[in-house]
Amino acid sequence: MGKKFTVCIGNFDGVHLGHRKIMSETLKLSRKLNVCSTALSIMYPWGYYFPNFPGLIYTIAKRVELILSLGIKNVVTVDIEEIKDIEPEEYILALINQGMVGLVVGEDFTFGKGARGNTELLRELSRKLKFELVIVPHLKRDGRKISSSWIRELLAQGKIELANELLGSPYTISGKVYQDNRLGTKLGFPTANISRGIEKVVTPRSGVYIVKSIIGSRLYYGLLNIGFRPTVNFSKEIKYEVYFLDFSGDLYGKRLEIELLKFLRPELKFASIDELVHAIRRDERIARKWVSKLDSQVV
Repeated sequence: MGKKFTVCIGNFDGVHLGHRKIMSETLKLSRKLNVCSTALSIMYPWGYYFPNFPGLIYTIAKRVELILSLGIKNVVTVDIEEIKDIEPEEYILALINQGMVGLVVGEDFTFGKGARGNTELLRELSRKLKFELVIVPHLKRDGRKISSSWIRELLAQGKIELANELLGSPYTISGKVYQDNRLGTKLGFPTANISRGIEKVVTPRSGVYIVKSIIGSRLYYGLLNIGFRPTVNFSKEIKYEVYFLDFSGDLYGKRLEIELLKFLRPELKFASIDELVHAIRRDERIARKWVSKLDSQVV
């Protein structure tokens, strides 16, 4: 890291409102001390290494992008395996030797071998080693701590609007468009199939969502189906297919980032293709009405 800096440390998956408060305090401390700001992001939480972990909210690359967008100057990512056996005091000394003059953490922050380091120890070390320490209280919503695990729960339940509120910005999925069997085009609703890559990210509840995305320089709204296509060509793997309203063009090979705005309905198995088409038309009518109302509120 080189020069003197303040640093916030955490996993920061999702970069939600609680994380944003920590980063806001980091920037404030950086200005006070007239030094650079840094976020040290532990790439994966402990749960990531267990089979039942639902996945990260965002890829590491997206997390870094979000942190930088908040004004933090540098982001350092570290694997928990690299630091889990370091004694807490040794860990803080290493940061000081690299130039740390200020540290910002959440109130439940733990670190070092056996997670023996905590905020009480940090208070002692800050006095002893002469660095500034800011401990940020939990940010809560309806009496519950805002956390990455809560947001993962909400995404799994399809409660996208509350998840977006806690994140501080709309939840997005991104990936490259690939060619599938073109069934959507045959049904009159050309869809872009999105591959999210190999990183283990959370899967939102199966169903239909109202979404938006920038294609070229223009904003488009659309319908995203997440699921297994139970009516036709049942898939063993989860599929992400988006139908953009009023869009025509070739998206194959392009990378899209899509914001999830509203959950419309769960994925259903219809008795016939005609029923499926009827349902999609109904979804489109609802989406257009919702978007029209949204646009009128913005104006």
